[in-house]
Amino acid sequence: MIRNFKTLEKYLVVSFLFLLPTQLALHFWPNWAFVFGLRVDILAPAIYLTDVFIVALLIFKVFKDKEFFKPMTSRKTYLGLFVVFAVINCVFSSSPPVSVYRWFKVAEYSFAAYYFFRQDILKLSSVIKILFWSSITFSLIGIFQFLKGATIGGPLYYLGERTFNMGTPGIALVSLNGVEHLRAYSTFSHPNSLAGFLGAVVLFILLSGKLRRSFFNFFGLLIILVSFLLSFSISAYLGIFLAFSFYLFSKNKGFFRRAVITSFFLLVLGSLLLPLLSPWFLERFPFVGQNIGERLDLAYLAGKMISQRFLIGVGLGTFIVNLPLFKGIFSYSWLLQPVHNIFLLVLSETGIVGLLIFCFAVYKTLVTQLKSKTLYLILPVLFILFTGLFDHYTLTLQQNMLLFSIFMGISFNVKMA
Repeated sequence: MIRNFKTLEKYLVVSFLFLLPTQLALHFWPNWAFVFGLRVDILAPAIYLTDVFIVALLIFKVFKDKEFFKPMTSRKTYLGLFVVFAVINCVFSSSPPVSVYRWFKVAEYSFAAYYFFRQDILKLSSVIKILFWSSITFSLIGIFQFLKGATIGGPLYYLGERTFNMGTPGIALVSLNGVEHLRAYSTFSHPNSLAGFLGAVVLFILLSGKLRRSFFNFFGLLIILVSFLLSFSISAYLGIFLAFSFYLFSKNKGFFRRAVITSFFLLVLGSLLLPLLSPWFLERFPFVGQNIGERLDLAYLAGKMISQRFLIGVGLGTFIVNLPLFKGIFSYSWLLQPVHNIFLLVLSETGIVGLLIFCFAVYKTLVTQLKSKTLYLILPVLFILFTGLFDHYTLTLQQNMLLFSIFMGISFNVKMA
């Protein structure tokens, strides 16, 4: 009987990891998921396919493995305080239903991290192998989309591929030699999100040294890298460059440790200065381009929200809800997007309390990785944090948040090293 349950759990974990890139979901559209009468995906509650696997694993552990949650008993006080903070954030939220839903997602991601901290079903080599073949599969979808100039359709809908083409309003295109091409999306909601996922996975795979050297594995990595390049995500390109720059001096342990910790604090500090520097920058460089201008304007708006609700924020998940209440530099009232910086997003929605909790969790993860010298986790996490300077998907999109949670969980699992 025990063997059967272990086998079932293994199938659940393997399926969950392989289908991590899917965004197949059932969305619901209550009144609070609309702004200006428009549907906003990020506000809408949804049941993802990956949610089903996580809930199944949770139920399995609750009823069949009582010892699994034993380490949590020594942290009851901290968990209680965290729950109290979440309740306060919801009560004073600009949209309590949105915040309640997002805090449930935080609980889900926290369980995913905790599960990979405690699990002993899969070894590190198995996790890497599953993510490798999964990334190849979903990378091929992105490559064919680029070649076709549209989504592939058909059965790929059940992997979460949405339907669009080069003429779809708001779709991400790139101009090459004067000819426009569709950027690779795969099953992600934006090419930047795809690039952020693949970049972190590639670093994880290559630096682990667990992937056997062979022609087929080399060809598989090439497929992933091609899809990564076809996303045309500048921030992900820079993130990979930064990660390999750190790799070059990783042999110098003392310097490497100081560089990683210093970089983390500089990323946080630089993010917090953005709302102050954005007006100055846009005043002197008004023709920086729409993408940069919008990001700086959203950072400025984040600063306004922070100044009004510094302690506990405007409510988790409600950045977009609050946008119409503030006037930006360019007054982009129609720009219904979260601020493209994960530290500003956390600070504006959960206040200084939430930011300190988030930064402590990330700092603890980095310090643990540095002590265990797991370069294959340090650099992917740095890559994720760096791309988080320019985009929000790490904390708002299912696939990227789950990957981040898994990396954080594995960081503390000594059995998987």
